[in-house]
Formats: sequence, C-alpha cells, structure tokens
Amino acid sequence: MPRAAIAHLWFESIHPFEDGNGRLGRAIVDMAIAQDLGSPARLFGLSRQMLESRAAYYDALNHAQLGDPDVTPWVQWFVRAFTACCIKSQAVVKQALEKAAFRLRASGFSLNERQNKILSRLLEAGDGGFLGGMTADKYSKITGTSKATATRDLAELLRHGLLMVEGVGKATRYAVNVEGWNQGGAPA
Repeated sequence: MPRAAIAHLWFESIHPFEDGNGRLGRAIVDMAIAQDLGSPARLFGLSRQMLESRAAYYDALNHAQLGDPDVTPWVQWFVRAFTACCIKSQAVVKQALEKAAFRLRASGFSLNERQNKILSRLLEAGDGGFLGGMTADKYSKITGTSKATATRDLAELLRHGLLMVEGVGKATRYAVNVEGWNQGGAPA
C-alpha cells in the first residue's frame, strides 16, 4: 500500500502531461496495488473514492508536495481512503451475492412475467427498496395489469416468501425479502 501511495504522489508531483495526469495517476495506483496483492483483478474503487473525497485528496496531496518531505501523513491519508473504498466495495459485493441468492431462491418457483419484472425492479432498487414500498397500485401501473391481478400476484409472491409485507388495507406495502436488507422499515 505505501508503494502505491508514494508512486501516485511522485507521479502527480512530476505532472508530466498537459492533460490526463489524474486518470493515469489513479491507473498507476491500481496497477501498484494489483502487483502488491499479486492479483490482476481489481475489486475496489479507489479512483471513485478519490473523486468522492476530492477536496480532502487535493489537500493531502498538496500538503505532501509542498510541505515537509516526510510523506507519512500522505501515506496515512491514502491508507484511510483505500480502507474506505474497500469497505464500500465489500458492500457492493455483499449486495450482489444477496441478490444472486435471492434470484436462485426465486428460480425455484413458477413465476409469471409480471412477477419476475417486479422482483427485478425491487432488486434493482436495492436495500431500502422503492420509495413508499411496492403497492398493488404501483404493481398494476408497472405491469399494465388490473389491480385484482396485481393483488393476486403479490399474494403469491408473499406465499412463496419472496416478499415481505407491512401495513394493512390501503397502507399495505411490499418489499423484496432479501435477508439483511432494511427495506425501509419492513420487518425482516
């Protein structure tokens, strides 16, 4: 990790090109980390993390370039940024695995096209689900079916354990039943 931090600092300090130094500097970081890990695969988003914390990145970089020749604070900032990006990447991978497990579970049932479409939309919405949850009215509008058919389809998904429900009557809201997902307060 320190090697990647120092390589990036040196490259950005030299700033050899008129344009593209940032992108190339981040590519150097990715390459150095992949070499250190002995893996060609990159399962982290350090470039995104640097862009998300752009002001802190530039502050740390400028301090390292213009301040004390000791690069320890820069390396410490870099390691914290890398740790943050690994945590975010881990969450993305975890959610992908949760979605895959759900899809595998759902494939064990004979679902119609409408049900598959709704489950896909709910999975795309991710943890937290649709704003206000899935309702029979929303189901009806998304799938172009009657409210009665929507209610039957939702009840079947609920029976299969693919959905969770909260509320009653007009306040009934459905969420995809993925273990560990909050779904806006629906019971797990």
